[in-house]
Amino acid sequence: MKPCIYMVDDEPDFQTVVHSWLEPTYETVALKDADELVGALRARTPDLVILDLHLTGSDGFEACRRVRATPGLGLVPILFLTASREFGDYRKSMSAGGSGYLTKPVGRRQLLAAVDDLLSEGRLSPRSAADVGGGD
Repeated sequence: MKPCIYMVDDEPDFQTVVHSWLEPTYETVALKDADELVGALRARTPDLVILDLHLTGSDGFEACRRVRATPGLGLVPILFLTASREFGDYRKSMSAGGSGYLTKPVGRRQLLAAVDDLLSEGRLSPRSAADVGGGD
């Protein structure tokens, strides 16, 4: 069974590209906003969440906090993938519970390496919920 990745981004074209990169190895579920993410989390726990900062309704920071506040989801890696290159947004995403941060435009190899690293890290050394908010 392929690991499941929820990708939350309101740009369908970008989701299509990322899906084509991930699909050979991962099952991907495209979601357009935080509300769809919360609904999907009720049905299934993913192995990883890829989350944009700029979404319709709740932003990525709030979506991340909602995931982290859901019982049983504290160890699910959350990779922020956003156009924001602001250091403040990086810090805020890590404080919200993010596990990684990439900026758009992103290359295929860079994204796959980040996804592989986060999934491997989760399998090899589970982090406590207290460790999730850290980062450089």
